[in-house]
Amino acid sequence: MVYELQVITMREKNRLGELINERLQWIKQRGYEVEMICQPLDEEMDSMVFKLHVTDQPQSVFQSDDILYICKHQLAEAIAEHIVNDWESRLLWHEIQRTCRSMSSQDKERLLAKAEEFIKSCHSSESLNMLMNFGRKSRIASRVMAYIQEAPQLVMDGFITFWMQDYMTEIKFAVEVAIEELRNEKEYNEFVNLLRYFVDTQPAKVQEVNLLMGSNGVFYLWDSDGTKIDESYMEYYLEDMLMEEIDLDDVLVSILVTIAPKRIIIHEGNAVIIKESVTMIRNVFQERIVTCPGCERCGKFAGNEAGLRRT
Repeated sequence: MVYELQVITMREKNRLGELINERLQWIKQRGYEVEMICQPLDEEMDSMVFKLHVTDQPQSVFQSDDILYICKHQLAEAIAEHIVNDWESRLLWHEIQRTCRSMSSQDKERLLAKAEEFIKSCHSSESLNMLMNFGRKSRIASRVMAYIQEAPQLVMDGFITFWMQDYMTEIKFAVEVAIEELRNEKEYNEFVNLLRYFVDTQPAKVQEVNLLMGSNGVFYLWDSDGTKIDESYMEYYLEDMLMEEIDLDDVLVSILVTIAPKRIIIHEGNAVIIKESVTMIRNVFQERIVTCPGCERCGKFAGNEAGLRRT
């Protein structure tokens, strides 16, 4: 048995030779001769050719057809891993360059980072991420295996473009998601900057506001004397809340922006607050924010939320 395969791929960021050597260790250990030559395809081109030559072991107890199948299967696995590990960022970048020509270089770099993060972390569960990644590699390996069954040469760029259209659809979708996420981030930052400008240019109606968030989304506001903030602020938004046109988080941000206090003390009730509204408040008020290290009200709230309402 003599098997030969040529793989033409990119020159930079390339681990294909290392991956092939790792995958063909089993065959080598059983006496089969594996010769691989790696060389630039052309000095002026960003391409490299891998020439692989596998020779039969005359005294082998294995059938030549079985060894040939194992060899091709291991090569397909190595090439699939090469595509995911070494080509994915390049493919994402090409898609970004194609669809976002008018964007700044900085925004394109941000898009690339977001697209990479999305395509590698589609699920919050680490085990699901590993499963998804394994599934993608398996699908690619299957296509590679089908291709090299007949073809003695695989040109990576053309193979991905014409044989891996479902994979390219995933690449395009990742870029679309990244574009939408970047757009939302910009809109959010513009909104935060607008609120910050509003807060900075109006006089404070209250010097200090204390904020404590309830587990059910209810919030509590009081001034430096421990007096509840005027409930008329809440009543102003009551009709919209009843019509479900505005939620409590929006009401909280609106009230604080209207009051524009010089200082906001956030009481966490012995638990870290990760609500969106509090993140927005921190972004808008920035240096005016103080986090309570723990006080009587925090302790009382942690022990019995209803107790706070009676104070």
